[in-house]
Amino acid sequence: MIRFIIQLILVVLLAFFAQYILPWWGVMLGAGLATTILYNKGFYSFLAGFVGVGGLWFFIANNLDSANQSLLSGKVATLLGLSSSLQLILATALIGALIGGFSSLTGNLFVSMLRKEKKSNSPYFE
Repeated sequence: MIRFIIQLILVVLLAFFAQYILPWWGVMLGAGLATTILYNKGFYSFLAGFVGVGGLWFFIANNLDSANQSLLSGKVATLLGLSSSLQLILATALIGALIGGFSSLTGNLFVSMLRKEKKSNSPYFE
């Protein structure tokens, strides 16, 4: 559990700094790099990226929305057929969460591909 929390914090920090240096896909590199640095099981890696980047994008979108009294997000939500700016923020967070989760899972699979597997002593596996 502690490993998951540390991985989650690392995902948030690397994704936060990567999105200001790189375009929007920089969060993918940050989440994938965090998973390669701190290897965890597949589901926990996906969950750390999902919660980390999704929460980060929700926090940033909500702060930007409250800074301009929901003027821009309300108009964009109307253009997209959404009823409120909160739905637009939630959609943004969901997209970010999926991007972060799958990029963390990709980093996890990359590390597991490079690791040598232990041979089993079982007679059923050769």
